[in-house]
Amino acid sequence: MNKERFSELIFRLKALFFDWLFICTYLIVLLIITLIFYYLGLGNIPKFSSTQVQIIATLTSIIPIIIIFSLMEGSQSFSSFGKRIIKLKVTYSKNPLIGSLIRNTLKFLPWQFGHMSTINGIYNDFNTPFSIIFFSLSIILPIIYILMVIIRKDRRHLGDFLAGSKVIKNEL
Repeated sequence: MNKERFSELIFRLKALFFDWLFICTYLIVLLIITLIFYYLGLGNIPKFSSTQVQIIATLTSIIPIIIIFSLMEGSQSFSSFGKRIIKLKVTYSKNPLIGSLIRNTLKFLPWQFGHMSTINGIYNDFNTPFSIIFFSLSIILPIIYILMVIIRKDRRHLGDFLAGSKVIKNEL
């Protein structure tokens, strides 16, 4: 790997780190609000079924993050929080908002698979086919994405192909 390609990879990893910090901040704020609601509003944390927890996890963490990142990367700056700090942006061959939604849905899909696997494992068993399959997908997909960014000259991963997007340096 030449110096320029290595440098591009480091930029992407730095942007990913700052995006991770952004997501962690969102999740901590969500936790605090939820605990306040449960304890002050309901007096305790209610018991939920596996299906209810799956829905809550999807509606409070995955979908909002997909929407937030899609709006950031699909309009005006064309960059997520981390990409903006590192001076990267996403370009699209067609409609940026639709492309961004596709790109971010695929980018965060492994996280959803991880939720599904873990929640099912807690309520049922981690050795069920459901938990094993979705746990495997939650690990394999990010590895594929990362390897694609490392190996491919254009640094595009699966989400970029399906969205018609590419991450580039923001020259502004």
